[in-house]
Amino acid sequence: MKNNLMQLVRLVAMVLAIAGIIYALEFMERGIAVWFWVTLLGVGFVGLLYTFRLTQRRAARARREQERLEKKRSRRSKR
Repeated sequence: MKNNLMQLVRLVAMVLAIAGIIYALEFMERGIAVWFWVTLLGVGFVGLLYTFRLTQRRAARARREQERLEKKRSRRSKR
């Protein structure tokens, strides 16, 4: 649940960052505003990537654990 909420927050931040980049490029002269939004977009992307990889690792670990338990059960039933 916590990961899903954090992914949603990051996704919203990334959408806002894209809107901010467009706004800053359109209505402001060069400056720190554009880099702020680009940085925010990059942080959001890296956060989403990290959360995705963490979720994939947890799923793989759970799958391996389940396979290990099934092997253990099948060995016991053979006896």
